[in-house]
Amino acid sequence: MAALALLGLLPWVPRLVAAQQPVPVSTTPHLRGLVRDSSGAAVPEAEVTVIAGGTARRQVATDSAGHFEVPDAPVGRIALDVHRLGYQARSVEVVVDSSQRTFVEIVLTALPAQLEEVLVRPDPPGRLREFYQHRQQRRSFARFLELTDIRRLAPTSSSELFRSVPGITIRASSTGGNTIRVRGCQPTVWVDGQRIPGAELDDVVQPNDIGGIEFYPSSAGIPPQYLDPTSRLCGSILVWTRSQ
Repeated sequence: MAALALLGLLPWVPRLVAAQQPVPVSTTPHLRGLVRDSSGAAVPEAEVTVIAGGTARRQVATDSAGHFEVPDAPVGRIALDVHRLGYQARSVEVVVDSSQRTFVEIVLTALPAQLEEVLVRPDPPGRLREFYQHRQQRRSFARFLELTDIRRLAPTSSSELFRSVPGITIRASSTGGNTIRVRGCQPTVWVDGQRIPGAELDDVVQPNDIGGIEFYPSSAGIPPQYLDPTSRLCGSILVWTRSQ
């Protein structure tokens, strides 16, 4: 009887085995990478832009250890544009395979700080005097960068001065520079006390021409003569040139 009972169960064995076979799971291309400098140190907060077919598809940032991930990277040959203030921008090509994960290591070259002799005057000339007055009176409302700060950061474009500012979005523009946006809208640019309607910072001034710059993320704290009632939520950028 026991043998007959065992024989009765045998037809069901293949069905049980088949039910235990793993079901294939589809995966999407996954791109991981590391950004470091020439000494091997990690480069945190570097912006990595994925370019496919000549179009920017996605932008991610490196973490504190220099790592970044693009979980849904386009398949095929793409470019990674890497930017970080104080480093030379770099673009590398990567081939993303849909059947496996791709890892890339990118090395950035630090830009040398150009230290020049700085003449300190107790009373700044021209409109720069106004810049220092604003910094003394409105430090809690705005971000202020003077000439020594700008030389230390060594930006390749004026907009690079804002890459580490919270709430700021910087993207490449069709004119060759970058656009600066605060909560999705364009801040008003003033140069030596003159309002430049609709201007992007990179289009009106080069880093080497700036003697001082102040950034107000909203209308709070902006000196009344520089308040633009049409864009109170977009903030303002006040630029003071060295040649005034």
